[in-house]
Amino acid sequence: MTVVEKYPIIIVINEVDVVEGELVRTYAPITISKLVRMLPIRSRLYKLSDRAYFQVGLEMDVEKPREQVARGDITFWPQASAIALFLKDSRTAQPVSLIGKVTKGLEVVERASMGASIVVRLAT
Repeated sequence: MTVVEKYPIIIVINEVDVVEGELVRTYAPITISKLVRMLPIRSRLYKLSDRAYFQVGLEMDVEKPREQVARGDITFWPQASAIALFLKDSRTAQPVSLIGKVTKGLEVVERASMGASIVVRLAT
């Protein structure tokens, strides 16, 4: 049996704009396994000064906690039950689990409005 190390994902904002990324299994294997089984995820986008995030309804603790993140990092934020896309290098007040990277289209997230609809799915 082959173990997938990276899952390419597509995040569609407002049914039009596309952001590409990948979930990297070695970063947080339990979290990613649960998230991949939940795909596609439909939610709404919210923004803070350093990140855009959307709730996913996953309740679990932080895995391989970190407080320092970089622009383009995709993290699971347990306290908000959300996935966060970081728009700049940042130090978080609460530990998060790094789960992947945005590989294309981060500027689309930066332009997106508060409450925009999003769908996250595996890239085909």
